[in-house]
Amino acid sequence: MKATTNWVTGAKRFLYWHYHDTHFARTEKQLAQEKWLIPKLVPFNRWYLMPASFLIETCCGSIYAWSGYNLPIEAKLYGLNGGIDRAIVVNVFYVAVCVFAITAAILGPWLERIGPLKSEQLAATLFFVGNLLTALGAYCNSLTCIYIGYGIFSGAGIGIGSVAPIGPLQTWFPESRGSAAGLALCGYGAGSIVASYVQAELIGRDYPKTGQTDLGIPLTFVILGSAYFVIMCLFSLVLRMPPPGYAGPIPSMVRHHTQRGVPNGKKFDRTTRLPIESKQLDSALVPAPQPARPECVEMTLVESLKSIQFWMIYFMFIGAVLAGLLILSKIQTIIQNQLGGSPQDAVKMNAVLGGLNLLGRLLLPLSSDLLKTHKLIYGISLAVQAVCVGFLPTALHAGNYSGTLACIFIICFFYGGSLGMMPAFLADQFGASIVGATYGVMLTAWALAGVGGGFIFSAVYNQQHAKYPSLDMAYMWYEVNFRWILGPIVLGFFITLFIPTNVRDVKLPRVPGELFRLRLINDRLFRFTKWRGHILTREEEETEWQAYLKNSKIAEKESETHPNGVAAPAKSGDLPGSCELNSVV
Repeated sequence: MKATTNWVTGAKRFLYWHYHDTHFARTEKQLAQEKWLIPKLVPFNRWYLMPASFLIETCCGSIYAWSGYNLPIEAKLYGLNGGIDRAIVVNVFYVAVCVFAITAAILGPWLERIGPLKSEQLAATLFFVGNLLTALGAYCNSLTCIYIGYGIFSGAGIGIGSVAPIGPLQTWFPESRGSAAGLALCGYGAGSIVASYVQAELIGRDYPKTGQTDLGIPLTFVILGSAYFVIMCLFSLVLRMPPPGYAGPIPSMVRHHTQRGVPNGKKFDRTTRLPIESKQLDSALVPAPQPARPECVEMTLVESLKSIQFWMIYFMFIGAVLAGLLILSKIQTIIQNQLGGSPQDAVKMNAVLGGLNLLGRLLLPLSSDLLKTHKLIYGISLAVQAVCVGFLPTALHAGNYSGTLACIFIICFFYGGSLGMMPAFLADQFGASIVGATYGVMLTAWALAGVGGGFIFSAVYNQQHAKYPSLDMAYMWYEVNFRWILGPIVLGFFITLFIPTNVRDVKLPRVPGELFRLRLINDRLFRFTKWRGHILTREEEETEWQAYLKNSKIAEKESETHPNGVAAPAKSGDLPGSCELNSVV
């Protein structure tokens, strides 16, 4: 009994340390080396991160072309059946999605501690091994080997690989976090476009129906796996975190001590972006540091996970990605079976969706940067997706090819945008220093949508297929699925309305009997208490806020020293508030 208690206590201590400590320690020698991209030849520039991250994410984004493997692998394992979907191999995709997110969530803090370079090289190795095992499974007709290879090894590799560039981008580009992450995550859309065509050409376009191959499935996985490994390893050499004291333009969600003791008004070196005494400053390369806002702080990972807004964002995110993720997993079979298209049409449509996925990841984060709001864009995304998903069963039933594709295109555009905006949304809400870890945890929502939603989707599909076996009734195979998908999307929309993105909404103490609070469109705080609503005047809100700040400063002073008189280290949780992100929405 005592041994069990000790083991549990030790496990709790480990988990506490694991999720609290996300510090990436480097020596002076390492920091000096990181000033150079190629030692003594090419100095490092933060803009190199953009193309490097894009290409890495392009390799990871090949997972979105998995629907192109569904019919070929089923034909290889179970024989030809005219290209009819058996809804078996698609489950490998759902397993990969699950492992992807679990790996990112569990290993996120550890990946922060070892840095982006080692993280990306580990990811490349796992992804490569996964592709080789998948090739072996296809060669030996072993679905189990394919599950282990692509579902587990490749899923883990893609999960780590896609998260590793996010931290560097969010910390090197604090003035445009949404655009930086969105541009890199555009690689996911590009990856699905490229992989759709390449894997179809390597396997053989008509293989599911005729059995005629070019190089075949096993060699396709070997060739593509090798290419992904080389690209990811090569461009991982570009990834690095900023040096301590990095002084990029400070956005609203960076706490007042982000500059680590560097006083306002200092000049900064154009290469290292560290403070210097020189009177010259190239503002085009190094924007002048902005005065920090006293209300802004960063949270620790544990503080973030304990906050109500994190879990509101979590469930909102499930609704935002559910429809797009499930459609992407089945799009090529939908085109061929439900819409009567050819294998070539299916590949083209998969590529078009990849392009829209890419476009959404670029345009929506850019819009959120320009409008200074992520919440509003997510609200619009969920509302539009709800309309499109609600219309899909009608379009399928009527055989409306154009209407069906239009809805699918719009859904995938907003799906890509929802993923592209999330790193910046999390950085603004909880701080850029832990965005890799918080994004990793948030990806479990994406996995829940993919795995839970995916298996429900397949089960309902098989049930409907058995009930309506004729191809003339193929539109019925998806009707029930699109009906139930609508529910989480609508729920996510209503959750979005209540996500607190204003520092005062989060930090102002609740009054007795308060049930919930909401920031109205006119920037007034609405508080609902015991079945009675009250809109605070600006004077009432300001009075409460100043009282909170005063009490927080008193508490901070009292906790500055230990009983022995030694100064206590500052903790972000002791400081007042997250940061005022959006006053209106």
